[in-house]
Amino acid sequence: MVVFSSGKMQQDSKDITTITIEPGNRHEELEISLTGDQKTVTVKSPSGDKTYEVAEDGIYLLNLKSDTLIGSAVNFGADNQRTAISAEELDHMIDSTQQLMMGENASDEKKTFFLPPNAIKKISTNVNAQLLSPFKNIPYEVTADENGNAPEMYKFFTNKQKREALKELIDRLRS
Repeated sequence: MVVFSSGKMQQDSKDITTITIEPGNRHEELEISLTGDQKTVTVKSPSGDKTYEVAEDGIYLLNLKSDTLIGSAVNFGADNQRTAISAEELDHMIDSTQQLMMGENASDEKKTFFLPPNAIKKISTNVNAQLLSPFKNIPYEVTADENGNAPEMYKFFTNKQKREALKELIDRLRS
Protein backbone atom coordinates (compact mmCIF):
# COMPACT_ATOMS: atom_id res chain seq x y z
CA MET A 1 0.00 0.00 0.00
CA VAL A 2 1.15 3.50 -0.82
CA VAL A 3 -0.05 6.64 0.97
CA PHE A 4 0.25 10.17 -0.44
CA SER A 5 -0.50 12.99 2.00
CA SER A 6 -0.61 16.73 2.45
CA GLY A 7 1.06 16.98 5.81
CA LYS A 8 3.40 15.07 8.06
CA MET A 9 2.73 11.34 8.46
CA GLN A 10 4.11 9.07 11.12
CA GLN A 11 3.66 5.33 11.21
CA ASP A 12 3.08 3.77 14.63
CA SER A 13 6.23 1.90 15.72
CA LYS A 14 4.23 -0.97 17.25
CA ASP A 15 1.40 -1.20 14.70
CA ILE A 16 2.37 -0.49 11.08
CA THR A 17 -1.30 -0.29 10.14
CA THR A 18 -1.75 2.92 12.13
CA ILE A 19 -0.70 6.30 10.73
CA THR A 20 -0.89 9.66 12.46
CA ILE A 21 -1.14 12.68 10.18
CA GLU A 22 -0.69 16.36 10.89
CA PRO A 23 -2.34 18.24 8.00
CA GLY A 24 -0.16 20.71 6.14
CA ASN A 25 1.05 21.75 2.70
CA ARG A 26 4.02 19.43 2.38
CA HIS A 27 3.74 16.31 0.22
CA GLU A 28 4.73 13.07 1.94
CA GLU A 29 4.71 9.44 0.86
CA LEU A 30 4.63 6.24 2.85
CA GLU A 31 4.78 2.61 1.77
CA ILE A 32 3.20 0.03 4.04
CA SER A 33 3.84 -3.69 3.51
CA LEU A 34 0.76 -5.42 4.87
CA THR A 35 0.85 -9.10 5.78
CA GLY A 36 -1.92 -11.62 5.12
CA ASP A 37 -4.04 -10.90 8.20
CA GLN A 38 -3.67 -7.11 8.06
CA LYS A 39 -6.76 -5.93 6.18
CA THR A 40 -7.22 -2.38 7.48
CA VAL A 41 -5.21 0.80 7.93
CA THR A 42 -6.21 3.41 10.51
CA VAL A 43 -5.43 7.09 10.05
CA LYS A 44 -5.45 9.30 13.13
CA SER A 45 -5.84 13.03 12.50
CA PRO A 46 -7.08 16.10 14.37
CA SER A 47 -10.49 15.60 12.73
CA GLY A 48 -10.76 12.05 14.10
CA ASP A 49 -9.79 8.48 13.28
CA LYS A 50 -10.73 6.76 10.04
CA THR A 51 -10.19 3.14 9.05
CA TYR A 52 -9.62 2.05 5.45
CA GLU A 53 -10.19 -1.50 4.27
CA VAL A 54 -7.65 -3.40 2.18
CA ALA A 55 -9.73 -6.46 1.30
CA GLU A 56 -7.63 -8.19 -1.36
CA ASP A 57 -3.98 -8.61 -2.23
CA GLY A 58 -2.54 -5.98 -4.55
CA ILE A 59 -1.20 -2.46 -4.47
CA TYR A 60 -3.50 0.23 -3.09
CA LEU A 61 -3.27 4.00 -3.07
CA LEU A 62 -4.60 5.95 -0.09
CA ASN A 63 -5.10 9.63 -0.87
CA LEU A 64 -4.61 11.76 2.23
CA LYS A 65 -3.90 14.85 0.16
CA SER A 66 -6.20 17.86 0.24
CA ASP A 67 -6.78 17.54 -3.53
CA THR A 68 -8.13 14.80 -5.78
CA LEU A 69 -5.54 12.55 -7.42
CA ILE A 70 -5.90 11.38 -11.00
CA GLY A 71 -3.63 8.90 -12.70
CA SER A 72 -3.10 6.21 -15.25
CA ALA A 73 -0.80 3.41 -16.30
CA VAL A 74 2.52 4.42 -17.85
CA ASN A 75 2.99 2.84 -21.28
CA PHE A 76 6.50 1.80 -22.27
CA GLY A 77 7.72 0.55 -25.62
CA ALA A 78 8.89 1.69 -29.01
CA ASP A 79 5.36 1.64 -30.41
CA ASN A 80 4.37 4.44 -28.03
CA GLN A 81 7.14 6.81 -29.08
CA ARG A 82 5.81 9.43 -31.45
CA THR A 83 7.17 12.61 -32.88
CA ALA A 84 3.86 14.20 -33.94
CA ILE A 85 0.25 14.27 -32.82
CA SER A 86 -2.77 15.33 -34.85
CA ALA A 87 -5.05 18.16 -33.76
CA GLU A 88 -7.88 15.63 -33.38
CA GLU A 89 -5.76 13.41 -31.11
CA LEU A 90 -4.72 16.43 -29.06
CA ASP A 91 -8.36 17.52 -28.64
CA HIS A 92 -9.26 13.98 -27.56
CA MET A 93 -6.43 13.93 -24.99
CA ILE A 94 -7.51 17.31 -23.58
CA ASP A 95 -11.16 16.23 -23.39
CA SER A 96 -10.26 12.89 -21.78
CA THR A 97 -8.08 14.59 -19.18
CA GLN A 98 -10.80 17.12 -18.36
CA GLN A 99 -13.32 14.28 -17.97
CA LEU A 100 -10.94 12.31 -15.74
CA MET A 101 -10.47 15.39 -13.55
CA MET A 102 -14.22 15.26 -12.92
CA GLY A 103 -14.19 11.50 -12.35
CA GLU A 104 -16.18 10.80 -15.50
CA ASN A 105 -13.95 8.33 -17.31
CA ALA A 106 -12.00 6.64 -14.55
CA SER A 107 -11.90 2.93 -15.29
CA ASP A 108 -10.07 -0.08 -13.87
CA GLU A 109 -10.16 -1.64 -17.35
CA LYS A 110 -8.52 1.42 -18.92
CA LYS A 111 -6.22 1.78 -15.91
CA THR A 112 -7.31 5.37 -15.27
CA PHE A 113 -8.01 6.48 -11.72
CA PHE A 114 -9.83 9.23 -9.82
CA LEU A 115 -9.25 9.40 -6.05
CA PRO A 116 -10.85 12.22 -4.07
CA PRO A 117 -9.28 13.19 -0.73
CA ASN A 118 -9.50 10.49 1.96
CA ALA A 119 -10.21 7.71 -0.55
CA ILE A 120 -8.48 4.38 -1.08
CA LYS A 121 -8.31 2.45 -4.35
CA LYS A 122 -6.82 -0.84 -5.46
CA ILE A 123 -4.61 0.09 -8.40
CA SER A 124 -3.26 -3.32 -9.42
CA THR A 125 -3.12 -6.95 -8.38
CA ASN A 126 0.65 -6.72 -8.93
CA VAL A 127 2.15 -5.91 -5.53
CA ASN A 128 5.39 -4.91 -7.31
CA ALA A 129 3.73 -2.18 -9.39
CA GLN A 130 5.15 1.28 -8.79
CA LEU A 131 2.98 4.30 -7.98
CA LEU A 132 4.63 7.58 -8.94
CA SER A 133 3.49 10.55 -6.91
CA PRO A 134 2.63 13.99 -8.26
CA PHE A 135 6.20 15.10 -7.55
CA LYS A 136 8.12 12.15 -9.04
CA ASN A 137 8.93 11.99 -12.72
CA ILE A 138 8.59 8.91 -14.86
CA PRO A 139 12.07 7.32 -14.97
CA TYR A 140 14.09 8.02 -18.09
CA GLU A 141 15.34 4.45 -18.10
CA VAL A 142 13.65 1.30 -16.82
CA THR A 143 14.75 -2.29 -16.52
CA ALA A 144 12.72 -5.17 -17.89
CA ASP A 145 11.84 -8.07 -15.60
CA GLU A 146 13.15 -11.62 -16.04
CA ASN A 147 10.54 -12.22 -18.79
CA GLY A 148 11.49 -9.10 -20.73
CA ASN A 149 8.38 -7.15 -19.68
CA ALA A 150 8.45 -3.45 -18.84
CA PRO A 151 7.73 -2.59 -15.21
CA GLU A 152 4.14 -1.81 -14.23
CA MET A 153 3.96 1.86 -13.28
CA TYR A 154 1.18 4.34 -12.61
CA LYS A 155 1.65 8.10 -12.63
CA PHE A 156 -0.56 10.33 -10.47
CA PHE A 157 -1.14 14.07 -10.45
CA THR A 158 -3.25 16.38 -8.33
CA ASN A 159 -6.21 17.97 -10.08
CA LYS A 160 -4.56 21.35 -9.49
CA GLN A 161 -1.41 20.23 -11.34
CA LYS A 162 -3.41 18.90 -14.29
CA ARG A 163 -5.64 21.98 -14.42
CA GLU A 164 -2.55 24.24 -14.57
CA ALA A 165 -0.84 22.04 -17.19
CA LEU A 166 -3.96 21.98 -19.36
CA LYS A 167 -4.38 25.75 -19.11
CA GLU A 168 -0.75 26.26 -20.11
CA LEU A 169 -1.13 23.84 -23.05
CA ILE A 170 -4.35 25.44 -24.28
CA ASP A 171 -2.82 28.94 -23.93
CA ARG A 172 0.20 27.85 -26.02
CA LEU A 173 -2.06 26.33 -28.68
CA ARG A 174 -3.99 29.61 -28.99
CA SER A 175 -0.83 31.70 -29.36
